[in-house]
Amino acid sequence: MKLAILITTDKYKGHVENIIGSAKHLGYEIKCFIMDDGVNLLNDKNFVGKLKEAGSDVSLCEYSCSIRSIHEKVEGFLYASQYENASIINALTYEDRLLVF
Repeated sequence: MKLAILITTDKYKGHVENIIGSAKHLGYEIKCFIMDDGVNLLNDKNFVGKLKEAGSDVSLCEYSCSIRSIHEKVEGFLYASQYENASIINALTYEDRLLVF
């Protein structure tokens, strides 16, 4: 089972962290795509650490990072385009889930 999480804002950091922790505990494969104001969460080392700790497959909108002057890249995260977001969603099956923040 996969849990795809689209993060477009930095307002729900605590919720996202709790969901990722619970999903990992339940055995979900976690895929995240972070864009828009969500990329501001990259400045929070604890949040980044929790994504890595959960083994999340994380992709970021490189354009969103660029226009928000976030130039430091996180090792292990894929800096991509909206095509990656579409690919993650299109790969979901009936049993998988998608959450949008």
